[in-house]
Amino acid sequence: DPTRKAAAQRMLDAMGNAGMPSILDAGSLYKVDLPDPLIARMLDWDKPLSQQAPEVIAALEKSKNKQVKAMLDYAKAPYSKLSGVEGEAKTMGSAYHLMSMNLSGKASADSAKASQLLHKQGIPGIRYLDGGSRADGAGTSNFVVFPGEESALTILERNGKPVRK
Repeated sequence: DPTRKAAAQRMLDAMGNAGMPSILDAGSLYKVDLPDPLIARMLDWDKPLSQQAPEVIAALEKSKNKQVKAMLDYAKAPYSKLSGVEGEAKTMGSAYHLMSMNLSGKASADSAKASQLLHKQGIPGIRYLDGGSRADGAGTSNFVVFPGEESALTILERNGKPVRK
């Protein structure tokens, strides 16, 4: 539709004139090596506390932070008939989300503060099942590396081209 196309172009032009970054910039796609020891210390979003790596459990349990302790208490408590499926374990994703809301002091979560707090406990990031694997409960994962852990990564490719070391 030429009218919609013209309106969209005017909006893009206005955004550019206002100094906003162009949404037409494609960005870059990186292929990165994530060391196995780093992955082993990541919080697994889709698993309950009992199925986390020993390093994650130890890091959380030794914490003296009241928000981390509250997150652990929530993760350890069984679901009740009112709050969910009785007997089903809560995922650490739901515990993380609750901690994020507690840190923000409102119904919306503040994941930056929660991630910062977990990083202080020695947890370098979060692992979660990708969209194609989530329904099966297993498969391939995505990873979020917390700020401060970037030096552990090795960039292998940028936009499909090898990066020289």
